[in-house]
Amino acid sequence: MKKIISILLLICICLTGCSLQKEYDLCGKDRIEALRAEAAQWESGRYLFTDLSTGEMNQAFSFRYEADGSQTCLYERVVGKQYDLEYYGGGKNYKRSAGNVSVIKEGEEGYVSYSREAPHPYSTGDLLFYVNLYAAFSSESTDEDGNTVYTYIYDTEKLNKVLGMSLTGFSTEYVFDKDGAFLYFTQTNSDSDGSYSYRIDAVDINAVDVIADPEAEG
Repeated sequence: MKKIISILLLICICLTGCSLQKEYDLCGKDRIEALRAEAAQWESGRYLFTDLSTGEMNQAFSFRYEADGSQTCLYERVVGKQYDLEYYGGGKNYKRSAGNVSVIKEGEEGYVSYSREAPHPYSTGDLLFYVNLYAAFSSESTDEDGNTVYTYIYDTEKLNKVLGMSLTGFSTEYVFDKDGAFLYFTQTNSDSDGSYSYRIDAVDINAVDVIADPEAEG
């Protein structure tokens, strides 16, 4: 699961701006681009990650903008039986990994902060991956519940040239209900080590009132 997120973040960084080159008239293009544009403007929200191979929700990313324009973020994940987290806000970075805790305060070396001008990359809608220029195939279908499913299969040869990776498969799905509301996103990527699939649900949109400081909670 961690590998999936690492690949996604790398792709988002390396392909920034490519989605602006709208070369292909893909199925659901306008709806997907509108969703991502809306997500970039959310004041707060949570992204929940489910490993589709196990059905377990094992990662969550929460964010909110504070009154002063700063951004508070909490990234939680379960690795085996270990609960790890990263917290950014309140003038500090608090991280807990494999039982080890580190705290970096504002002004100290390595300190990172996020804001409206420089938001956390997971909070901008980029987790709902879409790059028009690199899509090789798209389709629209209806699932057994009557939801609309847009499927995108990406050109791994193009991706690998940009990323310096050896992906053998990369595909995404966006699912919308009968009323056009976004339900969830899935991504599957594969390489020589195997195939990895996960689902992202976006919840509590503009409704996260507070993100508690995990250090203060103990």
